[in-house]
Amino acid sequence: MTTSFDVRVRRPRQYEALIQEMRHEAFFPTMRDVLLFAASVGFKADRSAPVGEAAGDPIRYETLTVPAFSDALVSMLAIRSRMAGEGVDDAEILDNSRLQERVEIFERYVHGGLEYIQELMNTRSHPVDLVVSSLVNEALSGEEIAGPASIEDLLAGT
Repeated sequence: MTTSFDVRVRRPRQYEALIQEMRHEAFFPTMRDVLLFAASVGFKADRSAPVGEAAGDPIRYETLTVPAFSDALVSMLAIRSRMAGEGVDDAEILDNSRLQERVEIFERYVHGGLEYIQELMNTRSHPVDLVVSSLVNEALSGEEIAGPASIEDLLAGT
């Protein structure tokens, strides 16, 4: 049986610079906060992708879930992704023995969220702090997150 002490949360190597930029320029106090925000953005934007090559030392699950809501967020992402067709509709994903599986789903949303944030920075030509502010404002106002950027948007830098 896997215990939460054995479970670690990885971050995608290709977005390590963005993660550091978010910590220093968008004022996220910890790596955990960046990952939680990115997973939420990934979920809201319906973006997920496998982590691939991981960067740095993985974060212990207990460290990720220090804020009381974090464990609930990881579980909610897992059950919602199952309901949306990313696997079998399986409420047993919440069983303690399947924590590693829930964390892998969380990691996928982190990757998707970081990918989306980087895409917004590239297409809007805005620094990370403005992109993060914009995403927070959109969430608070109930606006829909913009769809994926087109090739034309990327080339035009709009």
